[in-house]
Amino acid sequence: MFSIKKIILFSDTGIDDAIALIYALKNPDIDVVAIVSGFGNTDRNKSYRNAAYLVKLAGQKGIPVIAGSTGPLNGEDPEFFPDIHGVEGLGPLSPPIPEERYGDKTNFSKLFQLIKKHPGEITIVNVGRCTSLAIAWLLSPEVMVLVKETYLMGGTFLAPGNVTEVAEANFYGDAVAADIVCKTAPNLTVVPLNVTRRALLTPDQVDFIDSRAKTSLDEVIKPILDFYYEAYQRLEPGIPGTPQHDLSAVLAAEEIPGLFMYEKRVIRVQHEGSLANGLSMADFRPGTTDCAETSCSRIAVAIDERVFLTKVLDIFTRS
Repeated sequence: MFSIKKIILFSDTGIDDAIALIYALKNPDIDVVAIVSGFGNTDRNKSYRNAAYLVKLAGQKGIPVIAGSTGPLNGEDPEFFPDIHGVEGLGPLSPPIPEERYGDKTNFSKLFQLIKKHPGEITIVNVGRCTSLAIAWLLSPEVMVLVKETYLMGGTFLAPGNVTEVAEANFYGDAVAADIVCKTAPNLTVVPLNVTRRALLTPDQVDFIDSRAKTSLDEVIKPILDFYYEAYQRLEPGIPGTPQHDLSAVLAAEEIPGLFMYEKRVIRVQHEGSLANGLSMADFRPGTTDCAETSCSRIAVAIDERVFLTKVLDIFTRS
């Protein structure tokens, strides 16, 4: 029987996170229970502010934004990406809320309260660094086991990374945390870079979405994706559109028939400070098959771009 998906979104609210959040806020089949915003594409305070700003534009006052982590578990200073996500994290936009307002907040207890309120019903979708999610597991594993399932956008398998030759940004940004989550979270699905790179929105498609914009929330989609497209043209000249990495993970959580193909493998993340820091590892050698261990996770290995685009255009062009 169909039911609305209750999601807690863990994000580092830059552009692709913002698109994922807007999609979730507009989708009648998704109930955004909370947002946990940490460092990543931008610093934690901007990430928190950006999520709160988008929720306000959506007119959904009942969604709490929870302050996440400010830096990785190894204690190093995080690296931010203003050339890709803009100085404020939302491309050319400057939300009219000072980030300093969020500098002294920390409320993981709110996260645990929400999970306990909905035991066995919460789907966690983590589209940023894994730090906040790893901390939640370290702080209160007895509460986190009440989570129904977890989806991660992160890693890359049998393909190059986007931050280093071998590492994807979310896993590289806190490889220790990524490894903890991959080893700890049951019912885990990972949607990696090598699949999300194919989930493109072209400028023409963005213009079509903008032509149907009717709300303040709708109106931020085009300027931030235009900024993102220009950034990607510098990174990968000639790419026909912008990869919707984080949006892909939210769609995966909906379990849309035919959208992804999966294989089950044990996942580990290299985090010893070597040249391979952040490398996501799974055994795809010839002759290996889906594993049956309790520590196995689902890995998305293919995406149907037509199914992706049909669903995204449907949600983004709704009133």
